[in-house]
Order: sequence, then structure tokens, then C-alpha cells
Amino acid sequence: MHRIILIVLSVMFLGTQAIAATAMIGKELQALFSNGKVIALGGPKEGYSGELSVLKDGTAHGQVKLDSGDVISIDGVWHISGNTFCRTWKGGRDAGKAVCETWIKTGPKSVSMLNGNENIGGNSWR
Repeated sequence: MHRIILIVLSVMFLGTQAIAATAMIGKELQALFSNGKVIALGGPKEGYSGELSVLKDGTAHGQVKLDSGDVISIDGVWHISGNTFCRTWKGGRDAGKAVCETWIKTGPKSVSMLNGNENIGGNSWR
């Protein structure tokens, strides 16, 4: 009986891990933003936190506060290209540059974002 319980728990844990480590595909990203979405940016251990309103018209507005206390306004445009969330913000570290992120699921409503192989932070939503 103990062996069966361990096997069931192992399958549940491994299944959850497999789901959590999956990249969102274009259809999922489109569905997420189809009516707009407020995204929580960063959080504990990320070095920043903030909020971003991603509007269905392809614009986004918000701000992020760095752990240093600096506040950066976020304003720009976004679109989905293939399986990536692409954005061009007017300010911040990527000002004026088009950046396409792969969003890796870390939970049912949270992701880790990759730019190429570089982890550039985390997002979540309600």
C-alpha cells in the first residue's frame, strides 16, 4: 500500500513539474491578452516589483520599482510573434529595443520570462 501511495505521489509531482516547465504557445498568449490583462511584474527575490496593464489594442502602460527605490515608467507596444511575447518599451533597460520573450509556466498564473537563454524575470496575473 505504501508503495502505491509513493508511486501516485511521484506521478502527481512529476506531472506538475512537467506542466510548470512548459513554454506558453502563441494561442495561450493570445488568449491571455485577448481582453487585456493586468500583469504583476517581479516580486520577492526578483529585484523589482510593479504592475503593467497590457491592453488588447497592443499598448501597455505601467511602472516598476527597483529594490534600489528607483521607479521606471513602462509605456510602449506589444504583440505576439510565434510563441513569444514581443514588446518595445519607451524607457527602462531595453528602451526603444524590440524584445521577444518566451514565457515559461511556473504555475497556473505565473511565468518566468526568457530572452534567448537569459532569465529576465517573472510575471503573474489573477
